[in-house]
Amino acid sequence: MTNIYDVIKEKENQVAIFQAEISGLQAEIEALRVASRILEGGSGLEPPRPVAVQTPVAADGDKRKRMWP
Repeated sequence: MTNIYDVIKEKENQVAIFQAEISGLQAEIEALRVASRILEGGSGLEPPRPVAVQTPVAADGDKRKRMWP
């Protein structure tokens, strides 16, 4: 029989891995945006726009809406 605490820990680990992957993808997206501005003739030094705003999920499982630009 599977221990519920082990399952919760496994899911938390998966969430942490996904969050790390998302952070890496956000950095890649920002680098691509800078490159596209440079290729379009801009300086590439304009202030970065946020890729996404993440909100923490409450401990009781309540998922909150995420804001996308």
